[in-house]
Amino acid sequence: METISKSWQVMAMVTIKDVAKEAGVGVGTASRALTGRGAVHPDTKAKVDAAAKKLGFVPNQLARNFKMRATMCVAIIIPTVFHPFFAKIVHYCELELFKLGYRLIVVNSQDDVGKETQMLNMIRQQRVDGIIFITHYEHDDIDPNLPIVSIDRHVGSGFPYVTSNNYAASREAVKSLIDSGAKKIGCVCGATAVISGTRHRYEAYTDLMNEYGRPVWLLKPLFKHGQEMEVMREYFRQHPETDALFTGSDMLASAAYHVARERGMRVPEDLQIIGYDGVLDAWETHPKLTTVRQDVPKMAHAVVELLMNRIHGEEAPPRVEIPAALVKGETTR
Repeated sequence: METISKSWQVMAMVTIKDVAKEAGVGVGTASRALTGRGAVHPDTKAKVDAAAKKLGFVPNQLARNFKMRATMCVAIIIPTVFHPFFAKIVHYCELELFKLGYRLIVVNSQDDVGKETQMLNMIRQQRVDGIIFITHYEHDDIDPNLPIVSIDRHVGSGFPYVTSNNYAASREAVKSLIDSGAKKIGCVCGATAVISGTRHRYEAYTDLMNEYGRPVWLLKPLFKHGQEMEVMREYFRQHPETDALFTGSDMLASAAYHVARERGMRVPEDLQIIGYDGVLDAWETHPKLTTVRQDVPKMAHAVVELLMNRIHGEEAPPRVEIPAALVKGETTR
């Protein structure tokens, strides 16, 4: 009787971490193997099942734990649903999370820092299992142990993020304008209150202009989405002689095209334009924009993978870079 009692005590103390250690895999991998939520290689699943059997871990224990502790919901906080880049990110993140058995809650912060803070309380109150957070603002009081990840933004120390090769891709784009014969090249990028990988876009422009001895015509205002036309009108008031323009987003590039037409300029004959993101094909069919296209499906896959690592207590790289590519359209010669 004493032996049986001790056996039950041992079984009761076995955790998913014990199973993962015995199988030589991460906690997240072990949980996916035992719950059937998410893809796991058959050989890996066999190792996890064998470890669970050896240790006396009953998969139903894990199911009960998930039921008690996990919501199987993830929130994504974005500045606005009206921006095509954010809309595309939401679309592909939802696809990735659905494969893993998670539901996605979309929160439109409307660039309101107070609303973002309220939404972050969702995870503190355990109403969601994790958050994909894209912000323009600093949040200094976030617990670094919370399962939060980001795209392009440094939302705080210790939070991993996914980004594109902003500097190299932007440098290639600006160099292509120089090679096309453009002499008066400007740049318009949005500023953010939080450290963002997007700053490398205008840094690449500035470095190239300095290397070629060209004037730096850079406008990087802090503005809200939907104000792109006003921003571009201000730029052309300052630099009407511009013959080529690199912008930090496709939305700014589209605004540049329309403002140029207002001013009687021909694109690309009088003004060449290159954007960044590669997300306007479904919105605008003409003219086809020359742009630096980010691989949004791969970025979404990477950010969801990072989040799963955080949720399951696994190690996650602090930064994942997904290459972007310059795609020729009708707005450059």
